Amino acid sequence: MTEDNTQNDDLNNTSLPKQDSFTESTNSVNGSSNDIKENATEALNSAKEKANELANEAKEILGNVKDKATEFIEGDGKEMFNTAKDKASELASEAGEKLNEFTADAKEKTAELSEDFKETYNEAKEKASELAIEAGDKLGEFADKAEDKLEDLAEDAKETYIEAKEKTKGFFQKLFGKK
Repeated sequence: MTEDNTQNDDLNNTSLPKQDSFTESTNSVNGSSNDIKENATEALNSAKEKANELANEAKEILGNVKDKATEFIEGDGKEMFNTAKDKASELASEAGEKLNEFTADAKEKTAELSEDFKETYNEAKEKASELAIEAGDKLGEFADKAEDKLEDLAEDAKETYIEAKEKTKGFFQKLFGKK
């Protein structure tokens, strides 16, 4: 058994350096792990601090922008709006006046044109009436002249007929010997 003990002792002695080495490695890994954990925690805390600082700065900037915008709206913005509103009102008023002037001018011109048209129409109507009367008179005169001419022609034709009859009668009497 001594031999077994010697072997066990040898084994135990061989495993001790290995165990020490393992323990050292474990301790080293634990130390590195703790260092990494501490560094990560510090980085996380630092990032949280930075994020809080940035959030606070953003809130402050937003507040400043809001204050400036409110100040502008209540100050210069309101003044600009009122100026624009006054200018628009003034332009609308001027446009209304121009429209009223144009409407009045258009009404006046329309009335003038209507009056001119009535006068021209009445003059044309009178002229047409005069021409119709004149034409009627001329037609009456022409009809009278035509009647007179026809009477004259009828009388001339009658006389010519009578003369022709007499001459023909005389011619036949001379021709056939009757007197």
